[in-house]
Amino acid sequence: MAQFYNIKFLKEVEGLSQRQIATKLGISRNTVSKYLKQNQAPTTIHRKNTYSHKELSDETKRVIPIIDQWLEDDLKRWGKQKHTAARIYRRLVEEYDFKGSESNTRKLVRKRKKKLQDAYIPLEFQLGHQFQFDWGEADVTLQGQTKRIFLFCAQLSASRLRFVRAYLHEKQEAFLDGFVHAFEFFGGVPTEGLFDNLRTAVVKVLQGRDRLEQETFLALQAHYLFKAEFCNVRSGNEKGRVEGTVGYIRRNALVPYPTVQSIDELNEYLIDWCLAEAKRKKVPGSQETVFELWEKEKEYFHPLPDSQFEACKLVSCQVNKTSLITVETNQYSVPSRYVGQSVWTKIFVDRVIVMAQNQVIAEHKRSYERNQMVTELDHYLEILLKKPRAIRDAHAFHSSDIPDVFRRFHRKMREQEGSVGDRKFIRLLLLHREIGMDKLTTALLEAEETKVYRYEVVHEIIQRLTNNTLNVHQLSNEKAPTNLLNYKVQKANIAKFRQLTGGQMQ
Repeated sequence: MAQFYNIKFLKEVEGLSQRQIATKLGISRNTVSKYLKQNQAPTTIHRKNTYSHKELSDETKRVIPIIDQWLEDDLKRWGKQKHTAARIYRRLVEEYDFKGSESNTRKLVRKRKKKLQDAYIPLEFQLGHQFQFDWGEADVTLQGQTKRIFLFCAQLSASRLRFVRAYLHEKQEAFLDGFVHAFEFFGGVPTEGLFDNLRTAVVKVLQGRDRLEQETFLALQAHYLFKAEFCNVRSGNEKGRVEGTVGYIRRNALVPYPTVQSIDELNEYLIDWCLAEAKRKKVPGSQETVFELWEKEKEYFHPLPDSQFEACKLVSCQVNKTSLITVETNQYSVPSRYVGQSVWTKIFVDRVIVMAQNQVIAEHKRSYERNQMVTELDHYLEILLKKPRAIRDAHAFHSSDIPDVFRRFHRKMREQEGSVGDRKFIRLLLLHREIGMDKLTTALLEAEETKVYRYEVVHEIIQRLTNNTLNVHQLSNEKAPTNLLNYKVQKANIAKFRQLTGGQMQ
């Protein structure tokens, strides 16, 4: 453009000849002649079409259909395992004796890929109609150590409100638990959700959009009354809202690594961050914030049910001889009377509940370590009555949940009374079922101050603490030994004592 201007200016204004212009500008007379014949300045597009267009060689034309076929086949494959331009060039050389250059092949592949790109339709979602879900990963500083956590990410398609919750894994119980908290956060349930074909939701991909879904996932849909829609296989772009959310959260909410002491603390931070973002960000193409549009969208949601969904995995377990069941390498105790029986175990994100005959028989905090034993002392008290000596080494008795005063008091009772002290101490432990662990701990501490380590002393303190409401358990006639039922105590005969005093009574 500058050259065109200079030539025209020197000719029209200064009146120089073509030879003089060529000499002054250091260009050929043919170039000067060409520009002087043009009435319009050459545009960028015109120059590009004029100077950049090159006719493809016959060798290149020969391999274009092959390249196109390989690129089309790649569209059906996993995104991380497709042809690169370099790989295409090497295959052409090895399999088709291609004589062209690698640099030209790279340019050709780039152009052919553009022609194969899909066209997309701009979407506008109805309020309350859809949410999208995806898992993500991130690192945080948990209890002083770097820990990889998994992010349950859900986003409302209309208002674009985000919900994020952190878990230690992506198992089914975490998947289900995430929706319980997400719907409570949203304030209702959208009509449908858009999902990948993840194993926690889909058993088998059928033809088209049909799926054989997991029973627990169907139960979740029935409880909250929403419908699940699934993306085509390897087509995560179909849920573009939440796909971008995962990376956005990782880069904005979790950089630098948040330092937390628990997952609960991290989740409180993530909820606050989601609300702050909703109040700060505006909906594209609107003057409303995400938070303001979400307030309107709530009116279109299906209301939450009266009760929460039980977000757990249900498994059957066998109680072994030590009153333990095994759940994912860890062992949890149940009452000893269930030894040898089959029980149902509900595995939640944070706890393990054991059921028998539709009754809860045990509940433990879930352990995420491996090969751990989680026991409760109360589950073994009936066995300890028969084997009191075992209290000294019982795993449950040395748990951190048992106050130290229990172990100190037992040690003193054993020193003073030996095996009898073991048996009496277990009788003390049984009292917690009536008065609770806190009052029993208080009674032991008070008795310890008197330095009298006897069952009777603790019992008296408990009666005072409970205002003499401690029940004394008596055996019923049905449970009393039969030889005692007919036993009668004879009235003492005073006359017999006269024989000892020589017939005199004082």
